[in-house]
Amino acid sequence: MRRAELAIASLFLSGAAAAAEEVRYYAGVDFVSNYVASGVTQSMGRPAVQPYFEVGKDGYYFGTWMSNVEFGNGDHAEIDLYAGYRKIFAEKLFVDLSYARYMYDSSGECCGELRATVAFPLYESLAFKGYVAVNPDEGEITRRATLAYEFTPKLGAAATYGRSDAAANDFWLVGMSYAVNENWSFDLAYQGSDLGDEGLVLRLSLASNQSSLARLLIAPFAR
Repeated sequence: MRRAELAIASLFLSGAAAAAEEVRYYAGVDFVSNYVASGVTQSMGRPAVQPYFEVGKDGYYFGTWMSNVEFGNGDHAEIDLYAGYRKIFAEKLFVDLSYARYMYDSSGECCGELRATVAFPLYESLAFKGYVAVNPDEGEITRRATLAYEFTPKLGAAATYGRSDAAANDFWLVGMSYAVNENWSFDLAYQGSDLGDEGLVLRLSLASNQSSLARLLIAPFAR
């Protein structure tokens, strides 16, 4: 389960807003028991280490995200580059538009995606997040919808349902997340798809900032 999905409600409840004057830097690393994207393992069910770094100013940002992978084709590392623009309108509507490029150490450059994310509160501690990614070269679309609920500023839950054209499957996850402090958080989610469930996935996150806003903005990729 992505940290972004668990930070939505807290973001709007706290009235947080992205800094508009200064340059922002975010960095961190996730340790996951299984790298799953759109309900399908990218690491053959094995653990993965996923570092990332992002810099942004006035809503514009660019960054990189990496992970070890295992497909049985010689690829062992994924390196993603992305850039985009995000904004919170009147502390109610969050919009993020970006482009990402995916590369691998053996097979080389894979593809690119145009991505759009919107999030908004529904009721008190409940919020909605929608995501659509389009691969213009292949005409493939990934879309997913998430409901996130905040029990406390540190404890949240989320449920996601989506569809991936590339994997030709429907996928889902349900789980919970807990922020230990401003640097550490962890979550546990059950991830499945109509191709077969991956089961429980544990994620431990170390970041320069584990605030609700940072967790919404710096979510690792979920294709």
